[in-house]
Amino acid sequence: MATPRPSDAVAKAGRDMGALFDGFFGSIEAIRQNRAAAEHHDVNTTIGSISSSLWTPHVVRQDSDDYIQIRAHLPNVPSGQLRIDTGTPGRLKLYCEYNTQAAYDSGGDHISERQLGQLEKDIPLPPTARVDRMTAVYQGSDVIITIPK
Repeated sequence: MATPRPSDAVAKAGRDMGALFDGFFGSIEAIRQNRAAAEHHDVNTTIGSISSSLWTPHVVRQDSDDYIQIRAHLPNVPSGQLRIDTGTPGRLKLYCEYNTQAAYDSGGDHISERQLGQLEKDIPLPPTARVDRMTAVYQGSDVIITIPK
């Protein structure tokens, strides 16, 4: 009997781990689309919980000759929870967390639900961006960041 090579053992461990995760979670694309793969009906509740933590808010960057404007739709994120980092040259980073709670009655039972999520978004900036003159304002659920060039 031949001795297995170390690279074969690593490859097999990788395949086994992939099969384990795929068997429990389904495909990552199904998770992102907030639906479980058809053969995994028994874990729909888990899939729903996982997909809510894969929060990806809508972020739009618009450039003009004079400024860059970044608009991020951040529902359920109070202004105090948003952190804007310009410490890395040529980069603007947004960090925030959201936390929503809902309570309702259903068939005599009191149901309480909580959703948590976090965002870390890295946005490239041109060398002409004047981050020292940046402004940020909230308009409803949107934060609008304006950076002069």
